Amino acid sequence: MRIPDFASLPKIDLHVHLDGALRPTTVADLIRATGRPVPPDVEKLCRVAPDCRSLPEFLKTFEFFLPYLGTTDALRRAAVELCEDQAADNVVYFETRFAPTLWLSRGFKPEQAIEAALAGLEEGAKKTGVKWGLILCGIRDYPPETTLTTVRLAYRYLVDGVVGVDLAGDERAHAVYHSAAFEMARRLEIPITVHAGEAGPAENVRQALDFDADRIGHGIHAADDPAILARAVKREATFEMCLTSNLQTRCVASLDDHPFARFLREGVRVCLNTDDPGVQGSTLSQDFALAEKQWGLTRDEFRTSLLHSAQAAFADDSLRAHLRATIEAAWK
Repeated sequence: MRIPDFASLPKIDLHVHLDGALRPTTVADLIRATGRPVPPDVEKLCRVAPDCRSLPEFLKTFEFFLPYLGTTDALRRAAVELCEDQAADNVVYFETRFAPTLWLSRGFKPEQAIEAALAGLEEGAKKTGVKWGLILCGIRDYPPETTLTTVRLAYRYLVDGVVGVDLAGDERAHAVYHSAAFEMARRLEIPITVHAGEAGPAENVRQALDFDADRIGHGIHAADDPAILARAVKREATFEMCLTSNLQTRCVASLDDHPFARFLREGVRVCLNTDDPGVQGSTLSQDFALAEKQWGLTRDEFRTSLLHSAQAAFADDSLRAHLRATIEAAWK
């Protein structure tokens, strides 16, 4: 039996970028606040081009609006609105991520960025009731020192709502340069997720596992190497997969080539997430609908995927238990 309305059911989103979730109307307001004219095609500029052919092309979309996000007011607003948008799609818990060092060269300190995002998430949670965690990202092609700074700041703000660290960006830049930062994260017992095997090869997933990553961002190309996939399964790592994103970046030619359903049915820990809903013009419910249409996923299979999300959440035991109970009750 088809599920008539995914938006009516509670969901969990573990992989959503704060900067990639901006509303085009908000970008227009941020531009207007600088005194600059708002381009008439601002919405088009905020969205990935229909003819995008790669992850680097996809990431170029961010170059238009990222400069306007580097203020306390802008990040706080973005975080509030992300809570609103997630709650509107019945996402009951999400973990959002961003790189607080993105605006360092412009004089916007990473501490200011983190505190603004946390304040906005707290405000948004009070308005909507949605629960959240914040993950701080290092960037692969940034100097390794910035990732070390990010890990130190993650540890500092763990008590305030930061829940983990990540390594994101163009996979052509080698993760190994950031190994010292992730050794520090392990010592400090900060949960780790790493973007790997999205546009890059399965070998990048192996590097993420070498970092003791608890979760793998995307990881679709782990399907190309049975030994690496087996290692991830043995570690009980969870793959954070994002269907719309993987199609738009051309990391898969079509959903026929996507391993999500196969992984799920073979017992691999895998879950569905949005990635960059503002840039993509998508919601988590739309990705659930894609999965149902493509693979005929059943209610039980969606529940299993969401229970993977609940188990993998960088949250305390009581919140994970609450999320499991919420999913079990609603997705029977």
